[in-house]
Amino acid sequence: MKDYSYYQYMKTRTDEQSEAGTLSDFIKNDSMFPKQETDYQKISEYLERNPYPDITLTTFDETYRDYQDWLNH
Repeated sequence: MKDYSYYQYMKTRTDEQSEAGTLSDFIKNDSMFPKQETDYQKISEYLERNPYPDITLTTFDETYRDYQDWLNH
């Protein structure tokens, strides 16, 4: 199993032409994003308090599931 943060995973999605890619770009440019965090609840709470334009928490949920799959492969 890999030992990477959600932020590190999302950097692999940068420049995708998708909602995940858009979320990745926002996260990459957010100096306050918890870059070392792996915990779903803590990241979700951060995104609820600091929403990005036109990004839903559903997109976060989907990318977090992808992140978990990525860690296990």
